[in-house]
Amino acid sequence: MDVKALALVTLILAAVSVSDEKPVSLTYRCPCRFYESNVARANIKHLKILSTPNCSLQIVARLKNTGKQVCVDPKLKWIQEYLEKALNKRFKM
Repeated sequence: MDVKALALVTLILAAVSVSDEKPVSLTYRCPCRFYESNVARANIKHLKILSTPNCSLQIVARLKNTGKQVCVDPKLKWIQEYLEKALNKRFKM
């Protein structure tokens, strides 16, 4: 078998075996790329805390009025207080 033909067959087999997996760009993308820092606590219906190995702390909030999901800046004071209370409550159990 010719070296070029062998290389072509190897590339085709590699492409077929990888095609069932997610693209690399989707595998390593963090859910929150931008943070909202002006979200009022009263406008939030639900908070979701995401923890992924490749991303820092991610907090997604669903807004009451619109139902829209936004990423909230984890450095906000009320978020820090909320997380502290949640952790204290969890360790007291």
